[in-house]
Amino acid sequence: MSLFGENLQYYRKRDGMTQEQLAERLEVSRQTVSKWEAGTSYAEMEKILQLCDIFSCDMDTLLRRDAEEEVAGREIKDNKEHREQMKSFRAGITAGVVMLVAGCALRELIVGLGMNEDIGNVSFWILLTVAILIFIVKGMQNEHYKEKHPSICDFYTEEEKEAFERKFPACIATGVGILLIGMLIFGMFGEQLPLKGAMTEDFYYGLFMVCAAVAAGILVYSSMQKGEYDVEAYNRENSPARKEADEKAAIWYGCIMITATIIFFVAGFVFGLWRVCWIAFPIGGMCCGIVSLVMQRKRGD
Repeated sequence: MSLFGENLQYYRKRDGMTQEQLAERLEVSRQTVSKWEAGTSYAEMEKILQLCDIFSCDMDTLLRRDAEEEVAGREIKDNKEHREQMKSFRAGITAGVVMLVAGCALRELIVGLGMNEDIGNVSFWILLTVAILIFIVKGMQNEHYKEKHPSICDFYTEEEKEAFERKFPACIATGVGILLIGMLIFGMFGEQLPLKGAMTEDFYYGLFMVCAAVAAGILVYSSMQKGEYDVEAYNRENSPARKEADEKAAIWYGCIMITATIIFFVAGFVFGLWRVCWIAFPIGGMCCGIVSLVMQRKRGD
């Protein structure tokens, strides 16, 4: 048996595939796969590339190295590095989102307490700036990591995945519940609760935005953690074909969110519509989602 044959057999058995199943995916006969594993024949370059995609491995490992030793060593290293990277990225993005919404909340609370509006505006700009810087740093770090690790092994245990799936609905429900409580405070009691001293209705809108910031943090963090366990999607998203499509999608996303940001600032500073202009970002997010669905449909994902 050749080294290629041994590695092919190892990868196939590791993924729980029969020779018939692998042959079907490669559109060859079972006998062909059997001959490859026995070392009596060699796969064409096109099939080798397909095998690398199927098993998420590189060509050098498949053809020239001991795949079992490579996988064992890489799994230990990737396990720790991937978990640390995903935790850092998740925490950073969540913090950025919370700061972005909290900036709006802080401004409204300051104005609602009768303080100088300029103080509220400066506070908002500080948090907005910090949030944007976090997005830039964490985004660049994550892109560098994905370029370095375009594919990883699925080292998450079924117990880990099952434990998270049990608590995930509760996390989503908690986030939605906090958001509804904030809406209740402002929608039902904003005009009825007592206003003390220089306090205005803006104060209760600020409380709603505080709830929105907390809810956004919980929802973003939980959703990103759920995505972390989908290793197959991670490997698929980092394939060369997918990267090319994502570059096109990124241009659309950038244009949409830049437009949303312009609308936000114009509506806020020019027309003073701070209470409602934040909706530009959720609408922008939905537009990005629509673009994503359209592009996925074209790719046949």
